[in-house]
Amino acid sequence: MHIVKGSCHILTQIFNKALTPTLVGALLCLLPVAGAQAQLRFIPQDTAVVFTPPSPTAGGERAALKEAMRVWRQSPGSLEGATAAARLAFLTAMHEGDPRWLGNARAMLQPWWEAKGLPAEAFFIRSLVRQGLHDFDGGLADLDAAIGQEPERPEFWAWRFAIHLVRAEIDPARQACSAIGSRFGEREALGCAAVLLYRTGDPRGAIRLLDKMAGHPDGQGRYALEWLTFHRGEARRVAGEAEAARRLWRSYLNSGPQPHVIRLALVELLNDQKDFAAAWQLNQSLPRSDALLVQAIRSARALGRLEADPLLKEFQQRVAQQEARGDTINERPLIGYHLLIRGDAAVALDMAQKSWLTQREPADAALYAEAALRSGKPNAAAEVLLWRSQTGYKEASLDLLLDQLSLQTDTKDRP
Repeated sequence: MHIVKGSCHILTQIFNKALTPTLVGALLCLLPVAGAQAQLRFIPQDTAVVFTPPSPTAGGERAALKEAMRVWRQSPGSLEGATAAARLAFLTAMHEGDPRWLGNARAMLQPWWEAKGLPAEAFFIRSLVRQGLHDFDGGLADLDAAIGQEPERPEFWAWRFAIHLVRAEIDPARQACSAIGSRFGEREALGCAAVLLYRTGDPRGAIRLLDKMAGHPDGQGRYALEWLTFHRGEARRVAGEAEAARRLWRSYLNSGPQPHVIRLALVELLNDQKDFAAAWQLNQSLPRSDALLVQAIRSARALGRLEADPLLKEFQQRVAQQEARGDTINERPLIGYHLLIRGDAAVALDMAQKSWLTQREPADAALYAEAALRSGKPNAAAEVLLWRSQTGYKEASLDLLLDQLSLQTDTKDRP
């Protein structure tokens, strides 16, 4: 695989709830080797694109993935070939919201899954797969090993930031962001600084910074625009400017590109606002990720569409297939299914509690709190109130939910 030096391709999984449920703000910096020229490494550069995550129409990218897998199958004992193929499988999982590709990546790296003396690139790719499988401790350990060998690769630090943010470890996330600025220049750290702002209670500060970044030359390429569009919209949504978020995301999708992260964010927002017809219309591209399928069921049921039952059966079949394979990483869509569609708050609460052990993002907090309230067990989610006080996160709709939780929680269980 050809590597473009001097660049770092960073993609988002922020709202890819179907996979790592979220890195909801997390960043994927997937091209190695930091160069001498200064640029905003925290947003992707078109000149750095070695492999575009495949889409249903991206024949060239599909061919690249197919070729990488062919090479791996021919020489499964080649660490270099396995690492290259696992990288592309991971990217496919991110882009399509399909966790089955994580299983492929895991299988490719199986001979080295517990190995200690790997090169930095192999540690890095294994770290990505580990976090995708919700082994965040293992992912961080692999990142530490990679950084120990090649500390000047910005993607390692960007991923350290992302993993800490998913776990709501704000101080370590700040430290990783600071390291990006001190090692690669303060301008390089603008992206993580902006994300931290809206994840710690200052969405309007994030909006100002992200809008400024959008005017920079480094922010004009396709992948940079995708990253910035998602975050500019998300910061507005968090700030209570849902209509502005809708316009921004809709405008980007109307321009041609259809990234999963932005489609999912907009479809979910439309459903939450009870604009089910608009959500349904936007959610017609096939195949749907698990997260988009759950949203399609929500829309179809609310609209009384005949498609609701077939869609529900499709999701149930997917769940059965995942259970047969032993997949247990797709929590958010499944929690949403039990909570919002089946109306089984007790099952949703049990799943939300287990999910909270590894990932603590705003979307996780909302599901956890709502499941506790609907099941009549508010004390079960008291730790979400502590999360709010520790992170400083502010979002009107979530604040209303957590205020309700606080009122129903025993005083002794409150932070």
